[in-house]
Amino acid sequence: MNNYSEKLKQAVKGKIFIAIDAANLERSVQDMWVSPKDIPDEFKKYTADQLCWRIDYQNLKSFFQSFCDLQQITFYSPKFETENHNNFLGFLKKVLGFKLKTKPLKEYNDHTDEKPHRKANFDVEIAVDVTHNLSNFDTLVLFSGDCDFEYLLKFLRGQNKTVIVFSRAGHVAKELPPASNYYFDIVDFRYDILRIVLKNAKNPA
Repeated sequence: MNNYSEKLKQAVKGKIFIAIDAANLERSVQDMWVSPKDIPDEFKKYTADQLCWRIDYQNLKSFFQSFCDLQQITFYSPKFETENHNNFLGFLKKVLGFKLKTKPLKEYNDHTDEKPHRKANFDVEIAVDVTHNLSNFDTLVLFSGDCDFEYLLKFLRGQNKTVIVFSRAGHVAKELPPASNYYFDIVDFRYDILRIVLKNAKNPA
């Protein structure tokens, strides 16, 4: 393990509950630069501009299982109602054992843009689920940079829970790191929970 992994290993306490704000997490890694030195052999024929980082959820689960008492991973995601996305969600549930919370995208108008925005927020669902599971975990690992979680994180710390946030510089709200016990940048765990793929490649399922 690298130094960041060792720090994480020391940070987690007892039973672990992982909450993944999927849309927020995916946005935080989609613009990560691929360094030529990170390109695996099977992609050496491509340039860095043709490649991108993507979350590898199987690696993410295996990584946490390797050093902590992982109780649950809940994946909160918009549902796009495409065959590929349905297969991907099925893979997370049936193969990896994730709990899924999904809902359709909603459109709303913004006077600054001609086209309606499409969004599905899970702030309330995550807060309610975490609160209902208080007796089942000692450490919350939250994959999100959304400022709306500040109140939840402070509440959990008041309940003597350890709170760990994963996001990226430039994507995490300034309120979250001080509201948590530990903040980690996903970039520092790219070899543990990410993988390099061709741009526009589909999620496997």
